[in-house]
Amino acid sequence: MTLCVSWIRKVNDKEELIFATDSCLSGGERWNDGVKLFELPRKDCLISFAGATNRTYPLILNLISSIKFDEHLSNSNTDINEVLEYLVNLFTKLCNSISDYGTQDFKDVLGEFTFLFGGYSWKESKFKLWKLSYNFALKAIIHDQVNGDGMFYSFIGDELEKAEKLLIKEITDNGKALSREFDMEPFKVLLSMIREDEFDSIAGEIQIAKIHPPGTTEFLGVYWPSINGNKTFLGKDVSLDNNPNVSFIDPDTATIVGELPEILLEIDSDVYGINTKFVEDCYPLEEGTTNRNLKPQLTKREKSRLKTIFNDIAYARFIENEQEEPQID
Repeated sequence: MTLCVSWIRKVNDKEELIFATDSCLSGGERWNDGVKLFELPRKDCLISFAGATNRTYPLILNLISSIKFDEHLSNSNTDINEVLEYLVNLFTKLCNSISDYGTQDFKDVLGEFTFLFGGYSWKESKFKLWKLSYNFALKAIIHDQVNGDGMFYSFIGDELEKAEKLLIKEITDNGKALSREFDMEPFKVLLSMIREDEFDSIAGEIQIAKIHPPGTTEFLGVYWPSINGNKTFLGKDVSLDNNPNVSFIDPDTATIVGELPEILLEIDSDVYGINTKFVEDCYPLEEGTTNRNLKPQLTKREKSRLKTIFNDIAYARFIENEQEEPQID
């Protein structure tokens, strides 16, 4: 099985909807590097699952294909509530189309599974999150909206009672009231339960992604099992042949590692060339000092451009050093 969680993270009056899950797939066999968090062919929503992989994978792949080739569903002007309605109808139809299973009970054939689906509703100007599962009495997929009153979050999968208790402890240990908005506490609960040996069905690297308003997804990698480990992305080790352009999280601090330097001691026009003014704007002088601190709340585009500039400079210096003629004593 698994453990998945989604929650609204609120920091400095800024909100983002985060999805995180382990990477364990099981069912007669065991994979610790299975993809369990999916981006859909529109950038304002995500879906993850817990339960029978032989059911959830076909359902998700059908959904991805349907959205990709449907102009209405793939259009960002179509609100996420309409996508939810389509998803529910599609999954219901697909589940009820299963046939030729002999004398077995349909409940045993279908198996147990739960989805977390959520994103940003531009019509309501807020994040929305639902848990979806099959109701055998109604013969349909049903959806329960996660309440945004107080603590906006939901766990699905195994050991849910334990996860809830750990979350309360994580919050109170940080001196927060239980009604306060979350930071990365649910992430730390997932991390703790993966690391504990007693939860055999919760394992593998953490997969994580977030949605920024008004509807832009961002996938993140994780150093695993700690900052001294390997870079991983969607449950697999990052390699030279498979190296996604994403930021990476230190799991123990739940912070992004080495995204951009916080301070530049000097901005030399001979080094930065035509990019000097842009870098100066991103690192304005602190009043009364010579310090240049990274400007808060840079856009994703500005951060990406800064990374490219710094990488180009580092590469140019590497080439320059390699081409220097060795001195002869």
